[in-house]
Amino acid sequence: MKNIIVFTGLLIGFLGSANAAEQRKITASELFNIKCTTCHGADESLKRHATKEQFLLMIRTMQFGAKVTDQEMERIAAFLGDPSCLLFEQKCARCHDMNRSRQARLERIPHAKIKVLVEKMRKKDTSGISEQDAVAIYQYLVDFY
Repeated sequence: MKNIIVFTGLLIGFLGSANAAEQRKITASELFNIKCTTCHGADESLKRHATKEQFLLMIRTMQFGAKVTDQEMERIAAFLGDPSCLLFEQKCARCHDMNRSRQARLERIPHAKIKVLVEKMRKKDTSGISEQDAVAIYQYLVDFY
């Protein structure tokens, strides 16, 4: 009986920490997709431009319907309100829809390869991406995707 209780306690502890570890792996963009895009289209939502604080106010009105925790709200608002989100939308999303960005995340493209891809896009004549923009876009992708 004692062994069963100990085993059950270990199993619950293991499952709880595995669940917490899984939650840490979810990026802010994935969290946005999971919690927000069931009602709102990703491409349309990302075209809204506001500060993190303004997005927090918007998300708070939908918090309970979307079942979003306070911590999740913070992460989603930081993602949507990051100044580089607008830059990403203007320079990247005009040619690449959000499905392409999500696919890159699912493929777990290494940061070094992301840097190479951003630089490749920067060098295209029609990109309008400056060196400073490329750095900001790369950092945005690494931070949120």
